[in-house]
Amino acid sequence: MMRYASWFLSILLHAIVFAVLVHSVSLRIMEPEKLLEVDLTEMEPADEVIAPMPEPPPPPPPCPEPEPLPPEAPVAAAPLPLDKTLVLADEPALPMAAEPEPAEPEPAEADVVEISPVKVDEEPEEEDDKQLPRRIDVRKGDIVVHRGHEARFGRSMMGDYFSYSSSEFSGQFTTRDDRTISIIDARNTEYGRFLIYDSKNKTLRRLKQFAKYVYTIGPSLYADEPVVGVVTFLAKDDRIERFVLTTDDDRLAHYPRKVHVREDNVTFDAPAGPVPGTTTLPPEGSGNSGVVFLPGDRCVDPGLIRGVTRSLATRELASLIIGVRGCEGEQGVPADRSVLAQDAAAALHFLSGNPRLEGGNVGMWGNGRGALIALDAAINSTGFGRPDFLVCLLNDNVDPGDMPGPARLGRLDMPVLWLVTGRKTASWRPFIATLETLRDRDKRPFTVVLAPLKASREVEKAQGDLSSWVEQVTEDHSRLAASWIKSLSR
Repeated sequence: MMRYASWFLSILLHAIVFAVLVHSVSLRIMEPEKLLEVDLTEMEPADEVIAPMPEPPPPPPPCPEPEPLPPEAPVAAAPLPLDKTLVLADEPALPMAAEPEPAEPEPAEADVVEISPVKVDEEPEEEDDKQLPRRIDVRKGDIVVHRGHEARFGRSMMGDYFSYSSSEFSGQFTTRDDRTISIIDARNTEYGRFLIYDSKNKTLRRLKQFAKYVYTIGPSLYADEPVVGVVTFLAKDDRIERFVLTTDDDRLAHYPRKVHVREDNVTFDAPAGPVPGTTTLPPEGSGNSGVVFLPGDRCVDPGLIRGVTRSLATRELASLIIGVRGCEGEQGVPADRSVLAQDAAAALHFLSGNPRLEGGNVGMWGNGRGALIALDAAINSTGFGRPDFLVCLLNDNVDPGDMPGPARLGRLDMPVLWLVTGRKTASWRPFIATLETLRDRDKRPFTVVLAPLKASREVEKAQGDLSSWVEQVTEDHSRLAASWIKSLSR
């Protein structure tokens, strides 16, 4: 009880002291001091009269925008006449610096890879011990080593899924400045590599593989070093779309875009049996003209032929490559020319039924010795029908003595483009005179174009049994023939 009583007295004492202190404080009321007060009874007139600002004039009506001028239509090249003989005079190639001698062909790559030599003890070995090998050979198919992105993210994601066949590298690539770069698949030929031709610099080089999608360019067709350019192929989705080209000739890199054409493997019937072939159609459009492309009576690698037909497809010209009967194996022997002519006639009938070619002209393109087959098929036309036109490209692989005589040539009543090219055009003078006589006297629709081969020194060095296929791409004969075919009336 005493504790509670002391607490009560303490609280009471504090309350009394607090009340006394509050009442002892005198709070003064703070009032604002009086300021000077002025009463305005009248205002003095202003010395100057301030005029009000004039209202701004209304904005002028907007001027009508001038109507855009219609785009100028591209100037079409004049069609080749059907009653003239033309001579194409190419500018001589610029002199080039001396090139190194052609290097010896590279030996075939062995099936083994040398990893490293085996260290051998310096102490003498006993006679019974076997001599250790100086190196370890591991066959390429035994192990797979993953590096970089494949090791970090997995083989299935980066190594297999985004893997493109090297056959997709070949094709026609174009740049913004209308520059065409051709990648020719010549791996199974005497060249043994991919070839790259630049239409701007007129250079033909081989590509040497540096990585999976990276190739280097050498200073000439047969030299790989020093490296003067690099090609890096780029993919989009599931196909090769473009590549990056850097060369010493250009200050900036180029990004050519691939012209994707539609290629389909087909098979059609012929009197001697089924014939395999490949159709190459333009990227888009309908009502195109088409040709049955005849490589001749020799076995030619399809990679070189596709270099020409893809060039035709970029110029809106469809084509059908037929396989040479008898060239199925490595040591194949082509069939007789009469049998090949029957296959060509059957191919013409098959290509004419393509819906993309409805309303267009369908003819034959005889390339080299294929011109002999095209002429036989057109002159001895059977139930398969006659071609609407013929393109006969006569080069150094054809002997003028093998051409038909005036009597057989007089049976050709369809337009024919005689494109005489090569390095021995002088030997074709008598045959050209025969064609001119049939054209002037019998009114045959023959167009004769004499185009002596005056290519750059690099193209001239690409001499061999198959060099004419490379020359066609580089000399752009496909553009001349496609222009002539488009000019024909339907």
